[in-house]
Amino acid sequence: MRRGIVAGYVLTAVGVVAAVAPLAADPAFTRAELPGVSVAQVFSGRALAVTIGVGIAVSIAGVMLVEYLALSRLIHAVTSWPVRKIIAGLAIAMLVAAPISLINPDAFYDNLLKPSLVALWLSQAMVFAVYPLFARRHRGRALPAWSLSVLATTFAIYGIWATLHHASS
Repeated sequence: MRRGIVAGYVLTAVGVVAAVAPLAADPAFTRAELPGVSVAQVFSGRALAVTIGVGIAVSIAGVMLVEYLALSRLIHAVTSWPVRKIIAGLAIAMLVAAPISLINPDAFYDNLLKPSLVALWLSQAMVFAVYPLFARRHRGRALPAWSLSVLATTFAIYGIWATLHHASS
């Protein structure tokens, strides 16, 4: 197990260095619309750049689908409304919002970014805060559980603060 963790850490570090080295060599890549596509175009050619671009598009579509399903299940769990009606309602909301978002995509993104980041940090803070209860149920040691919980919850609260602070500046 220990060798696997060390090997995973080393492979991750090598992957991070390999990904960041081209960006550090030419900071213009960080200002590109799709940095990964730009790096692939320069260092490998059009075929890899197109492959990476398609991969990005498929990945984003997959994440959107998974979030759509997760949101429908969350609404069902909170409200007990029928899942089919929730899915239909979400679909209608997305179909209405999509053309509106195309009017000014940057403003639409900016207007939704802060609330979504606050929701993310808040949801993480709740999970971190109740971790000691989970650890106690599974006969975990109290001190490490509370230490991790306090540290992680503090970090999440800082994330909320930073998000709101940057929203006003």
